[in-house]
Amino acid sequence: MAQDEDRFSTEDNRCREPGELLQTHGERLVGIQKQHIYWDYEDIGYFFLSTFLLGLLLHSAVRLDLLSPLALSQPALPLQAFVSLSLIVCLHTILKIRYRRPVWRALGWTRPRSKHAVHAVVGGVFLAAAVILFLHWTNWSMPKIRFWELVLLGALLGPTLEETFFRGFLLPTVSRTTGVPLAVLVCALLFAALHKPPTAAQWVSFTITGLAYGWIRVNSGSTTAAILMHAVYNLTLFLYQLTGT
Repeated sequence: MAQDEDRFSTEDNRCREPGELLQTHGERLVGIQKQHIYWDYEDIGYFFLSTFLLGLLLHSAVRLDLLSPLALSQPALPLQAFVSLSLIVCLHTILKIRYRRPVWRALGWTRPRSKHAVHAVVGGVFLAAAVILFLHWTNWSMPKIRFWELVLLGALLGPTLEETFFRGFLLPTVSRTTGVPLAVLVCALLFAALHKPPTAAQWVSFTITGLAYGWIRVNSGSTTAAILMHAVYNLTLFLYQLTGT
């Protein structure tokens, strides 16, 4: 556990919280972006409460005939974008109101080092290539994705929201309890569950990508690196679909 607690860092060692983590490699820091990890499981509960209230709001809109049931079961791009942005704002608001401290940098929204950015891009392409090979092997077809859905959700809002929550917010919290390796696995499994994969093979696929995003997050110290890998993965799959090969 002592070694695992060396994965995340604070901006000022004099003000370190008991559960704050610092990533090291031997005696020196490796690509870590210093940050405060000041939240806990209670804040995770508040975030899930906010998602419940947002869902309640949308269902109320259906009851009031402001939205059709179809719009909720098969949401169009504007509604999906609204929900994604709302959840990002909710997370920021919860942390800002409760702690009055910087939020984005604490969540890992920092510029990764060049080598980690390269790892993220190459890793995203490699993961997508593995999935493409698997699709060929199983004769599965990918669901069609429209261009603007890919740009707004697949490359921007989707990776940003998911990685900010799972790797920026949840991973450091769980690490305090389980240690970093197990926390990366737990977050990857929860990430897979979020996507509701219908088959065991798809469960494995989502879990492996979640592990990769967790790995780049821990090794770079930057959630932005995980967002980049996730976006490149989605874009590569879209390009494959576009070529029709």
